[in-house]
Amino acid sequence: MEIDHVVLAARSKHEAEQALDQAGLGIARGRVIPGLGLSNLVVPLRHGQLLEIHYPNGEDPAPGAPPLLRFDMEALDAHPSQALIPVAWLVTVEEEQRLRELAARNEMSLIAAPAEGPGFPPYLLAGFGQNFARRFLPCLIHWSEGFPPLAAEHRRAPVGITGIEVAGPADVIEDWCGTKPEGLRTVTGTSGPLRVEIGFADGESATLGIPE
Repeated sequence: MEIDHVVLAARSKHEAEQALDQAGLGIARGRVIPGLGLSNLVVPLRHGQLLEIHYPNGEDPAPGAPPLLRFDMEALDAHPSQALIPVAWLVTVEEEQRLRELAARNEMSLIAAPAEGPGFPPYLLAGFGQNFARRFLPCLIHWSEGFPPLAAEHRRAPVGITGIEVAGPADVIEDWCGTKPEGLRTVTGTSGPLRVEIGFADGESATLGIPE
C-alpha cells in the first residue's frame, strides 16, 4: 500500500510557492476548494503520488463545513517558523472492493466524489471525518478511473514520497489500512503527520514539515 498524497498547510499562496521552489518542485494546478475557505496547489511527484498544499483564501467557510481551515491554522500557529506543515495524508487502495471491506471493518465513512472536469477524475474516499479526532489516521482513496494525469515543470526530478513520519500508534494505523503503508515511520504521540520526505532522481531528498 503506497501513500497517495500528503496535504500540507501554508499561510499564503506566496509562502507555499517559495517553499516549493526552494525544494525544486513545480506546481501543476490550483483552485478554490468550495465552501472551506481554502485554496490549493497540486504538486505531482510521479504517477500515483502528489502533494496538495492548502492556504486560506480569505473566504469564510460555509456553515457546517469540515473544520479544515481551523486545523491548518492551528498547525501553522504551533510552528511559526515553518512554511509548510503536514496536516493529513492519504493512502491508495487499488481495488474498490478492498477499500469497501476496510471501510466496513473499521466503520469508516464513504464519499463517492464525482469527476469535476478535465484533470479531476472521480474517486472513492474512506475515513474522512473519523480522522479528525485521530489525526494520525490517513484517509483511504481509490481512483475509479485512474490517478489524475498531472505534470509540472520541476527544477529537480522527483521520484516520489520516500517517507512520512507520523506521531501515532503503528498498530492502529496498520489495522486501519489493512497493512503498513510503504515509507511510514511512526513515533510516540498522536498529533499526526510531522514531516514528509521527497526523493529525487539525483539521489538527494527534501524534507517538508517540522524539523526533527
